Amino acid sequence: MRIRPRPHQNKLAAFAGQPVVSAAPAGPQPAVPAAPPTPANVRSAERLDRLPTSPWLAWIMALLFLGWLVESYDIGLIGNVLPSLSAIYHLSAGEKSLLATASTIGIVVGILPAGYLADRFGRKRVFLAGILVYSVLTFVTGLVSGAVAVFVLRLLAGLGMGAVFPIPYALGSEFVPARIRGRFTGLADSFLSWGYFLAPLLAIWLIPTTTSNGWRTMFFLGGVPVLYFFAVWKWVPESPRWHEIKGHADKAEAILADIERRVEQATGPLPPLGPQLPVIHSEGRVPLRTLFSRTYSRRTAMLWTVFGGSFFIFYAIQVYMPTVVHKLGYTITSTFILTSIIVGVSIPGKFFEAWVVERWGRKPVIVSFTLIAAIASFLFGFLGGKVGGVAVILFFACVMSFFGISVDPAVKVYTAESYPTRVRATGTNATEGFGRIISGIVGPAIIPFLLAASGVPAAYSLVGAVALVAVLAIVVLGGETKGQALEEISQ
Repeated sequence: MRIRPRPHQNKLAAFAGQPVVSAAPAGPQPAVPAAPPTPANVRSAERLDRLPTSPWLAWIMALLFLGWLVESYDIGLIGNVLPSLSAIYHLSAGEKSLLATASTIGIVVGILPAGYLADRFGRKRVFLAGILVYSVLTFVTGLVSGAVAVFVLRLLAGLGMGAVFPIPYALGSEFVPARIRGRFTGLADSFLSWGYFLAPLLAIWLIPTTTSNGWRTMFFLGGVPVLYFFAVWKWVPESPRWHEIKGHADKAEAILADIERRVEQATGPLPPLGPQLPVIHSEGRVPLRTLFSRTYSRRTAMLWTVFGGSFFIFYAIQVYMPTVVHKLGYTITSTFILTSIIVGVSIPGKFFEAWVVERWGRKPVIVSFTLIAAIASFLFGFLGGKVGGVAVILFFACVMSFFGISVDPAVKVYTAESYPTRVRATGTNATEGFGRIISGIVGPAIIPFLLAASGVPAAYSLVGAVALVAVLAIVVLGGETKGQALEEISQ
């Protein structure tokens, strides 16, 4: 339901210095220009949402979501070098936990400021800074010796990753039309699974034994994304939606005109504009407390819980699956091969998610995928290594991966859709920051102790239980956002 402010409400809001909402007109009435006045009535939302699927859109989304290849390789990286670091530096369970969570701690520290800066100064600038910081520091990690130095550099690299992780889907959601937003995010998110698949495959080749120095090369390869920095800088534009709410009408118009020209050349005349959507201008700072206002507090509580619970499955697979499989008695080479298979099944899982998310909707996909993954996690814990050998381990781990990792793009696009443009990066970053505290710090810190004390059943029962909490949260508190313009959802 849209909120249509009455004239006296807009006057009171203007008098109080608050943002003024320009409501969408009812019926066939002519569109009313957004307030406050701007040099051009650019109508970013309607112009972007009417665009047909085009090579330009596919190119921009591919560039944006190559950034997720950085994320996936990094998370797969630490899980696959951890056995080597443990053997070389004789790490205790507590030290393993610190190394496993170092970059995630950095992400959590850096992610909220990155979101605030992206809402204040632009998505593209912060994204570029994050890529540069992460790439350089990851490369340097391959040069150092000692677990302490590795921990410190992983922590600092995490600060850069705090910008790389959430901004692509916040920015991407502002480019992609509402009718295909979920599908594009799911397809683009497959870049993550290719990275998850790549890390253990490289480990098979580069780390023949746990005492070799192949782990250094794994970190050197983590510096390659510095080349990606230049591609984003050259070809990815800033969000016209962001420029418009900041009052940069000329810049928004220039970007939109260029996009429309490129799409029209490829697809023919563009469809007509739809009804004008409400726009809230916010040229200054938007406080963090907006996320906890009466309008958004319910969404924030739900999203934080869903993100934390669903990504707990993801981290349990990515960070600890090599360690768990090795603990079940398999050689280091067999461990990497099995992990590659387990992670690899998430690639077709992402394509399946992309196919159903625009048919079923965000909420049914998140509920069903997370529930199936939670059940598989319980069964993996209690049956893996006890009955059926490698076949049982692979089956339940693959089911957990297919659904538990493939639900991630639905959670991400659902989060980005749930907040307005003026606070979208802050909202997505805060959600991901809190979610990673639960899934990427608390979980991986506890799992080594559970594995040491009670074995695989206790560790993966915890994973399944946390995932069930996420299911309950979205069932009770979640709404549906499929097919709606961002400006409609945010109201």
